[in-house]
Amino acid sequence: MKLNLKLVLLFVLIAITGFGFYLYKRYGLEARYSFKPEKKHKNKELRVGIIGDSWATGITIDTIIRDEFLRRGINTEVISFGQPEAKTKQIYDNLYANPNEPYSSNEILHHNLDYCIILAGTSDAEGEMGAKFYAYYCSLIISDLARNNIEPVFVTMPAFGFKEETDSLDILKKVRNEVSSLLIDNGSTRSLDEYRRQAGEMLKDTHLKDSSIVVPFNLVCDDYEKHKILYRNTGHLSTVGKQKMGKVIVEYILEKEKAAKRKELDTNIVDVGQVKKAKRA
Repeated sequence: MKLNLKLVLLFVLIAITGFGFYLYKRYGLEARYSFKPEKKHKNKELRVGIIGDSWATGITIDTIIRDEFLRRGINTEVISFGQPEAKTKQIYDNLYANPNEPYSSNEILHHNLDYCIILAGTSDAEGEMGAKFYAYYCSLIISDLARNNIEPVFVTMPAFGFKEETDSLDILKKVRNEVSSLLIDNGSTRSLDEYRRQAGEMLKDTHLKDSSIVVPFNLVCDDYEKHKILYRNTGHLSTVGKQKMGKVIVEYILEKEKAAKRKELDTNIVDVGQVKKAKRA
């Protein structure tokens, strides 16, 4: 009898340890990668990168972004790296993965990009990873791009069929998410607004908002139920939806380009004025 009790206790201990290790691997917040920023040089044409989950996969979004710039008379080189169902943690890891590894986006950091668009969040929400997890890894992605002299273009948590996606999970995943939600994020994984709120606070508290272009997804769609024409299914945009998103993103980038040119012009005017004053003196 005592032997049976010991075996049961051993089994429970192994199960608890295994579950704890699983939670750590799935939800743990890893440290920042170390890196040395590369020297930046002026590109002849605008270079734009795209990273993210399935929203960044394929050639469609690349082509849409490129065509949107071309419609405005701007030639652009666009490179895209996406991994279906990738959480923000994996998207961050992919930036530092060896180039020969599947889904590596290492080239993003070594292609002298001007901008990098970040399309992420749906997989975090579907997997109920928690708003803290999402905001933390978004901060690492954004800050590492900025430190590499690449302007991050952060698209906020998209509207999508969140309820339909989570309701379609099998019973084991639902139980896992319920338990994890309570342990990891105090049950705050059930609302996309919470993800958006914590990401917004992260951008403000870390001052990353000052070195990034933040594109509010509600300019593309503010209500999934009312605008399903923009979606191919509950978790992905249709071609019409991608075109609308691409247009909004390009408009934000071009506004930043115009602001930078105005600042450069104002600086040149000030410099010329100072030279004239010095000559008169």
